[in-house]
Amino acid sequence: MGEGAIKIAEAAVLRGRKEIVRLVKRPLTSGDPAAEIKTIFASLGISQHQVSLSIPRHLVTVRFLKLPSTDEEEIRKMARIESLKHVPYGDEDIVSGYRIIEKLPDGYSRVLIAVTQAETVRKELDTLERAGLLVEHVSLGSETLLLWYLSARDAEEDAVVLIVSIDAGHIDIDIVAGDKLVFTRGVLYPAARPVSVEKVIDQVNLSMAAYRKESGNPIARIAITGMPASTNALKTILAATIKIPVEIIDQLKNVSKSESAYLEMEEASFTELLGLELRRDAVSINLLPPAVQEGHRLDLMKKSMVSVLIVSVLIIAAAFGTFLKKMHDKRVYISYINAELAKITPQVKKAKKMVKEMDIITSKITERPLAIDLVSEVFKITPQGITLTMMEYESAKAVTLRGTAPSLGDTFKFVGMLEKSPYFVNVKVKYANKRAGQGVSLTDFEITCPVAKVK
Repeated sequence: MGEGAIKIAEAAVLRGRKEIVRLVKRPLTSGDPAAEIKTIFASLGISQHQVSLSIPRHLVTVRFLKLPSTDEEEIRKMARIESLKHVPYGDEDIVSGYRIIEKLPDGYSRVLIAVTQAETVRKELDTLERAGLLVEHVSLGSETLLLWYLSARDAEEDAVVLIVSIDAGHIDIDIVAGDKLVFTRGVLYPAARPVSVEKVIDQVNLSMAAYRKESGNPIARIAITGMPASTNALKTILAATIKIPVEIIDQLKNVSKSESAYLEMEEASFTELLGLELRRDAVSINLLPPAVQEGHRLDLMKKSMVSVLIVSVLIIAAAFGTFLKKMHDKRVYISYINAELAKITPQVKKAKKMVKEMDIITSKITERPLAIDLVSEVFKITPQGITLTMMEYESAKAVTLRGTAPSLGDTFKFVGMLEKSPYFVNVKVKYANKRAGQGVSLTDFEITCPVAKVK
């Protein structure tokens, strides 16, 4: 959504493969976009209310970093810490995601980190929710443009390719080396100043210069896609001004579509939505706020429990109905019920006893360890080389540790040790800053250790 319009890509699994059945773009002109979107879905006959949302590149801050780990969990935590360093917002005000580009032999990993304002995402989620839609995933357009290109190209290659996707109000640029996304750029143009060929060429030149300055690698080819009217004009001028091969890739190249597919593609680029819809399993970045993700997980658990309960009730009802049909003699039926009740009486007593014992166990679980236990545990598991300068205990809630470690990696190894302790849960690094002094490099850290409920 954006720029006064909504684009929708719909697919279905037909004959064992996923095929595109609809690509449409509709304007949003009223002051109530939720009502308009609801009307649009109804007019198109779309009954599916679970959707994925694509966020364009110009709404997201992207950084390419080299992190000192190849462990997935450590990379996740480091990516979250690094995301806070590149935007002027607090932890509660941002949503972030990451994609591992490659794991290196020296123990480092190249990672793409994407950060956007939480309010930006929440506004769109609220609009779609009021339209009766449930957003399950929020992707970054740059990543799904990469996935579209990997499907559209004719063969795998190691060359560096610059991809330009032209839309009505913005352009997205990806630079791909082999199958890796190594550079991305997005530019928004107001409706009063629509995208022109000259503006696109300026952004292509800026992107090429920035990438060459950072990596030193040349661009082997330029691939243009998006709105057909703009791609043809851009190719003509680029081919005349830039001494690099230029090609146009049709949005639907190598895309399976149904025989009755409804496509409105003249005034929009659907490449990012196609990459999201057709290669959803390869998407790594999810900019859906963590609280919303947790809510979806709980809703799924509730639905599963309700389904199991309904099936159980139906089975019991069917068995009971069959039993009643066979029982014609009232006395025999009553005798049978009494006998069954007598059989289950011990189980009922046992169940009551178990409930009572579970209540006792639950009350014990809520008890917290003593402060002396926590202090002893911290000093027992703190490894050699890590110096603690402060330990703050918030009664029955959390322990905060400040200190110094030889490196960032040692800090996260220490976090791993704390997480293994039965006294702590959800250990988090609040900050970890490198500093140099007296010829050595150290890492100052602050770690928050929420106190777990233990027996």
